Amino acid sequence: MGDIVDFLSFRLFIGPAVLPFCYILGAAGIPFGVWLAAKRTERFLEKQVPEAHRAGEEYASGRGYRGRIVSFFALLFVISEILWRILFEFLMAFLQMREALLFLINNQ
Repeated sequence: MGDIVDFLSFRLFIGPAVLPFCYILGAAGIPFGVWLAAKRTERFLEKQVPEAHRAGEEYASGRGYRGRIVSFFALLFVISEILWRILFEFLMAFLQMREALLFLINNQ
């Protein structure tokens, strides 16, 4: 019963146990988010090409942008994975500092 009261009053943190699980879910979900964004951007660029160009030119369907889109979203994927990792490293460091301070306070 005491653990439930500590949990509800925020004296007990569940972060150290939950953070690795959330990190894995996010790290696995980022590629799907980047892929969806790339598909939506490709459809958006295809709509931006005027109808007159769609009739005969090979660039009309937005295929000229495909290499740029893939490069941009590959870069976006790498940056987002790095930022996700940095975010969780800061969260873990914060919780470790909290644990160390609580240890120092309780041992004095």
